Amino acid sequence: MIRDAIEKGMVTTLKVSIVAHNKATSEHVRMALQSWDNLLRIVEHTGGVALAGRVVEAEQPDVLIIEGVRASEEELLALERLTPRYPSMAVIMLSPTQTPEFLRHAMRIGLRDILPLPVPREALFDAVGRIQQRMALSVSPQRKGKIMSFIGCKGGSGATFLATNLAYALAEQNKNQVALIDLNRQFGDAALYVSDRVPSSNLAEVTKQIHRLDGSFLSSSMVHVLPNFHVLAAPEEPDQALQIRPEQIDALLWVAVSNYDFVVIDAGRSLDEITMRAMDQSETIFPVLQQTLPFLRDAKRLLNALGALGYGKEKVKLLINREEKKGVIGVDDVAKALGQEIFRCIPNSFGTVADSINQGIPIRTLAPRDPVSKALHEMVQSLVAAKKEGGWLRALLPAR
Repeated sequence: MIRDAIEKGMVTTLKVSIVAHNKATSEHVRMALQSWDNLLRIVEHTGGVALAGRVVEAEQPDVLIIEGVRASEEELLALERLTPRYPSMAVIMLSPTQTPEFLRHAMRIGLRDILPLPVPREALFDAVGRIQQRMALSVSPQRKGKIMSFIGCKGGSGATFLATNLAYALAEQNKNQVALIDLNRQFGDAALYVSDRVPSSNLAEVTKQIHRLDGSFLSSSMVHVLPNFHVLAAPEEPDQALQIRPEQIDALLWVAVSNYDFVVIDAGRSLDEITMRAMDQSETIFPVLQQTLPFLRDAKRLLNALGALGYGKEKVKLLINREEKKGVIGVDDVAKALGQEIFRCIPNSFGTVADSINQGIPIRTLAPRDPVSKALHEMVQSLVAAKKEGGWLRALLPAR
């Protein structure tokens, strides 16, 4: 992300000033950071907190990394006089001891991070990476993309099929730039629904390098189903999923909406902090269910959970998949049982849908005249009209 901003001339290279009593400490920090990101401009100084004021005044760095020898109140008071004069500068302190009182005081005066000595490389990279993200976000272009999340009320709902095929139709019909992000971190296979290509990267590998993320890096990490439809695959191994952090999803989505017209999220079935970050930023959440009693029971539970999280009916729109017009449980019965109108119904075309999934070919390509293809076409028309008119939810609502 910071690289993208640099290339577009919106910010200069991140400037880092290191002030350390011990020259070995400053050299260790400089060499570690340069091995991590060679775009950083780093200047070393030998000295204490008293020197920091002169260094900052002369260099006006984006990041000040300062070694505190005693972790004392005197050192913090000196920084407290300095930080208000340079509010955009981030400060990272390297401290040998970290008492709770010291840490509380440090946070009060605006220090971003207090790292132990000797400095753990990963902790240093994380700290500077977070600063890069904040800096890039402050100069990123205004959000242009719209995010929508699909979540299955129960396993086998067809949420992944609808998410992937709607995303494909959005790109194929109207030449929108569309991204699909597979957030089903344990068992995601969204890429297989629309492509037979093996993903070169995945969600876990992208978030692992989140400090380097920009539009180009994101695009290169995705499966290009169409020139304007890209899929970010789920992690290959379950242990990779455990490394993904919620704040990384915020940064990922920011880059996505800055580079794509529509961002479609396949949320799987989990309601955790990571999927909630995606839902927080979604214009619409589409729970997907079918007309059976087990689906009704799980849909009720899911709607209650979404309501408790603050997602109202204006944001949560129910989709019935594999609609059975003559089924025992009708559409009106579903709406009454759940206390919410059904947003749209997708016809039952089991054989064609199964062929589409098994072959990894979008249904609009495989069977453009199929009722499911037509239903997706109509939904796409509403979505595109909504985006053009600026009335996302208003245009989505069916005519009465």
